[in-house]
Order: sequence, then C-alpha cells, then structure tokens
Amino acid sequence: MKLVPADPPGRSSRKAKRFAQDMRELRAQGYTFEAIRMALAAVGVHVSNATVQREVARASKASSVGQGLGSGARPDELPPALTHLLGSAPTSPTHAPQSPQVVSVQTDMRSGKEIAETFASSRITNPLALARLNAKDPS
Repeated sequence: MKLVPADPPGRSSRKAKRFAQDMRELRAQGYTFEAIRMALAAVGVHVSNATVQREVARASKASSVGQGLGSGARPDELPPALTHLLGSAPTSPTHAPQSPQVVSVQTDMRSGKEIAETFASSRITNPLALARLNAKDPS
C-alpha cells in the first residue's frame, strides 16, 4: 500500500499554493498582481494582493533554485484555469532551469588559526602601545 496525499506538500491552509506556478507564469507574461488575484477569485480562490505577491515570490525563488515545480505540487495537480481565464498559453514550461555559472575562486590553503595569527600579528591591540606609537608618529 502506498500513501498518496491529496494536497501538495506544505501547509494545507495556503489556498493559492496549488496555483503558484500558474501565478508565476502569468506574472512573467506581464499580468499585474491585481489581475492574477481577480483570476483566482473567478475560480473560487479569494486571496489578497499580498498573498498573490508572496506566492509568486515563493514560486520564482523555488524555480530559480532549480527545484522543478516552484509550488512543490505534482504536474497533474496544477489546474490550467488561471491561464485559460486570462487567455494565455498552456502552463507547460517553456525552458529548462539553467545551470549555475561556474566561478573560479582562489582559496587560501592556510588554516583558520594561521590566518588569525597573521592578522593579529600585524595589529596593535594594546591601547597604551597604540597611543605611544601615535605620539611618536606625527603623520
């Protein structure tokens, strides 16, 4: 026996979570948050503008990280109702997630203790010695 939850992963009280991918795609096409909110209301999901903004941000962040579907929902659970209401294209992804760019980074092979000792040896932390040094050095 295999358990198959009816809701997408995460908090089940998030009404608009199921439509997160559709909302992100509509936003990418240039629709306003208000237009997306009205489309959600037309399919029976009544949320605020702030909720739409939050869900779009979450979906965009998750998709930019490359986690596949930003909402965490299975593909068969994403209803195309939002995009059909606004007369947009189907909800199939138009591009694959891009791989992160490789950046060359120069690393310091010294241990943290060695780096700290080098840093501390070049600094005068004694306020009396620092005052004496500043008094001798008029610059």
